[in-house]
Amino acid sequence: RLRLEMCDDEMLKDGMGNDVQEMQGIIEQFISYVRGSDPARYQFSDMDLNLWLDERVGAWEGAGSPVHLRQRPKNPMMISGDSLALGRLVDNLIGNALKHGKPPVEIYLSQTDATHALISVCDHGPGIPAERREEALRAFSRLDSARTKTGSVGLGLALVETITHAHHGTLDLKDSESGGLRVDITLPLITQTKPKAK
Repeated sequence: RLRLEMCDDEMLKDGMGNDVQEMQGIIEQFISYVRGSDPARYQFSDMDLNLWLDERVGAWEGAGSPVHLRQRPKNPMMISGDSLALGRLVDNLIGNALKHGKPPVEIYLSQTDATHALISVCDHGPGIPAERREEALRAFSRLDSARTKTGSVGLGLALVETITHAHHGTLDLKDSESGGLRVDITLPLITQTKPKAK
């Protein structure tokens, strides 16, 4: 970057600057994946998934991105989670939807039963064919050559699945009602146990 700043050729400077930025993005993807794969790096604490997701999506909306939280319950949804890792999870899903799908990105939070919360991230793009979804979850898997031009190394969904499993959750790829891809993340809630009657 320092050598580029000292370069007098503006065309060369712009082109190489883009290359450096792309390489930095790739390196950050590797670092995020390695950190997400290391259980010792997770710091779990009780958190209200409802309020947390509202704030996370609100940050994307506040930046002008076509990302919207379409549904969330009014009641608190307490989970044991690492907010930093879950932030990477949500940001990866939104980033993937904006890069490889089609906006708007719509997010839904619901409770599937008494013990589990469901986060659904949907886009309006072409989706992923059912026969290629398992491949899409593998690390370093790129479903089309165009993804190399965006600096993608195929770690986005693999990292999401790793973080989901670290939270004892499950990940499913489905068709969204809009025709695009729908990613479902199911996470266990902290269940309140009632004291036994004496």
